[in-house]
Amino acid sequence: MKKERFNTYLDEELSKKMTAAMELSDVSSESEFIRNAVEFYVGYIFMDRSSEFLAPVITDTMKEVQSDYEQKVSEMLFKVAVEVSKTNHVLTDYFRFPKEYLKGFTASVAKEVAETNGIIHIEDRAKMSESHAETDY
Repeated sequence: MKKERFNTYLDEELSKKMTAAMELSDVSSESEFIRNAVEFYVGYIFMDRSSEFLAPVITDTMKEVQSDYEQKVSEMLFKVAVEVSKTNHVLTDYFRFPKEYLKGFTASVAKEVAETNGIIHIEDRAKMSESHAETDY
């Protein structure tokens, strides 16, 4: 690669800082140090501009991903609601629960879901049913 020559003037304080920094770096000449410094600064400038471009792109992408996720979760919740509704219809048609029982049962189940944060395993529920077989809701 062909190199171009530049004449540069530095004030005395900056020249002293450069000399001190050269001792800490892995360069063999002032020209190499200045080249590295210019490359670093040019990279910094372009990186700053690229962040101005990338930030909105990343934000838009994240919004799109979130929207897709919301749509999929909504579809799955709808399907679960349909299945729960079908189950409720079958149970109520078959057992004909009294309204008083259902009021107490709803409150009891809501409390259970709140206490377990909605994580209920059928095995645990079966054990609870065995130990509370005589409980009226």
